Amino acid sequence: MPDAEGNLVKKEASTVKKSFAKLSGSAQVALTEYLIRIQNKVPTDAARRSLFNGIVDGAVAAYKEGKKQTPWDILEILKKNAPSLDNQTVNYIQYDRITSDALLNQIAESIGFNTELLTDADRNDFLAKINEQAKAGGKTVTREVTGGGVETITTPAVFNAKDFAQNYIWAKVNLQNPTTLPSSVINQISSINNLLSDNGIQLSEPEVAQISLDISSGKKSLDTIKAEFSDMAGRMYPQLAERLKATPGLTVRQAVSPLLNNIAKAWEVDVNTLDINDPRIDQLIRPDGILGKQPPKTNYDVYQWAVSQPEYESTTDAISKSQQAALSLAKAMGWGI
Repeated sequence: MPDAEGNLVKKEASTVKKSFAKLSGSAQVALTEYLIRIQNKVPTDAARRSLFNGIVDGAVAAYKEGKKQTPWDILEILKKNAPSLDNQTVNYIQYDRITSDALLNQIAESIGFNTELLTDADRNDFLAKINEQAKAGGKTVTREVTGGGVETITTPAVFNAKDFAQNYIWAKVNLQNPTTLPSSVINQISSINNLLSDNGIQLSEPEVAQISLDISSGKKSLDTIKAEFSDMAGRMYPQLAERLKATPGLTVRQAVSPLLNNIAKAWEVDVNTLDINDPRIDQLIRPDGILGKQPPKTNYDVYQWAVSQPEYESTTDAISKSQQAALSLAKAMGWGI
């Protein structure tokens, strides 16, 4: 076990197990998180004690193999080796602070929300609200029993603690304050920007952030967003509307890929560096803008346009042709080359 200074010291397993009652709050939360997330058990005091005894025994076994590992090291190993139980939930009629903290931490970490942003007041508020909601749908009946006395029967509420905790965390997200954005939202923003770019759509940062939040929180699916973007693209690119509608998921960029490949080949660049929002390229895709009566330019027209642009002048093809023209001119002038 580690001493006050963090150094590992040898102690009898029975002595360490007796220290359960003196474990810190953070240690109790760690045990509770494991019971909820990995073992899918109700984190009673007895269950926490049993888990603690188990990881102490694990540390003893590791010591006998010559490994200096604390019980908490063993717990981390168990976490890493455990199968995922993300889709399973445990519901309780009554929560204590340790259990509610563990659940809140688990959900926050799963969506990439910084748990340090949750204040003590937040955690107390969550504890009060989750107990209120857990009991709201339940039914408690107190009745007299034969032989005297009373008994109380409680019917568990149809309550999903995981969904409740997720909704509580998402309510803490403030789009105007980037520090509250979970990593899942930030990662989604990049994907949404790429999807917008591929459809020639431009939205403001707050709009992109809201869409990303809607997807990450489950309010909307990515397929729904793709369909909405496709409808927008069809209105912006009437020339391509029928094709976009006929092939769900098709983006404007994919639809005009032959045109873009032609330009990239002429300019000797990666096709992915070409921006369909470039006014010059946009005019090739939709010559008459949003009127949509003129189709995109043909491959021949696109190539002739591409080789007339400044980007072509620095290509090996353009340089080679210039050299050949210079040589031909020199020979024609009798310079003997």
